[in-house]
Amino acid sequence: MKWVRRKMSVFEQESFPPLFAALLHIYFGNLTLHDIADTAGISMENLQSLRQNPRFFRFVDTFKRELSQEIIEDILVNTYAAEDYDRLASDFSLFDELLQMQIRVPLFTQLRNIADFIKSKTRYKLPIDTSEHRLFLRLFSFFVLVEKYTPTLLSNALRDMKATARNVVWPALGLESRDVDCLLERSLLPRQERLQELKERLGALSHGQ
Repeated sequence: MKWVRRKMSVFEQESFPPLFAALLHIYFGNLTLHDIADTAGISMENLQSLRQNPRFFRFVDTFKRELSQEIIEDILVNTYAAEDYDRLASDFSLFDELLQMQIRVPLFTQLRNIADFIKSKTRYKLPIDTSEHRLFLRLFSFFVLVEKYTPTLLSNALRDMKATARNVVWPALGLESRDVDCLLERSLLPRQERLQELKERLGALSHGQ
């Protein structure tokens, strides 16, 4: 949502409604076309007309690409509390499916690689840099909650990584190993409640323009 707010702040006033409508397509599939039109402050006929324009979808694709790159960088670089990963995962679960894939695939590849790296180093009793433990923590924490909101076959791989999290990474970072279970056992808000909250937050952003 921070990215959405920042992107909206640079839209010119006269071009705000169509650009905002293009931006809202990051949630397409959870937001209907009627939701997008209402939130952007345009008529359904206007939105349908925009969607017949290739230039409009170039904006849609650009916004998705920029957001996916920013989220990937954010997850790789910053360490958050469990509540913040929960918020990131909840927002992620409401994204357009293609956008989810653009984020999920490269990040899970990195998680699998760092998990295998740590497992191998641990097996041979080789030193592991703190930065590698932290990278695992960021990616594992994000994906554990993402999979709770939007389960996929990746859940099986995450279960295999749970021992590495509990027995190696969390203790190495001075964290309680039971925190892994707390992460896995977090209760989730129902989808409809999360979707309604999203609509309210987006509506508040549009009214602030």
